[in-house]
Amino acid sequence: MNSLGGGLGPVKNLKVDPLANTPVDPLANAVSTQIADFKPVGTTLLTGALSNGGALKDLPLVGTLTRVLPG
Repeated sequence: MNSLGGGLGPVKNLKVDPLANTPVDPLANAVSTQIADFKPVGTTLLTGALSNGGALKDLPLVGTLTRVLPG
């Protein structure tokens, strides 16, 4: 069981987007909109962590799930 933990621990530190921080990163293109006085809504909330070179643990929803992984 100890080897399983050692093998799965580094998974949460893997970078998900190999093109992050490059000029050709498709996730760096953000789209947003605002209607009247409502708060603006955009795609950077979901893609911002990835386009900045984030790992699996940095994602908004998946990151909380990776806390169960060791290391």
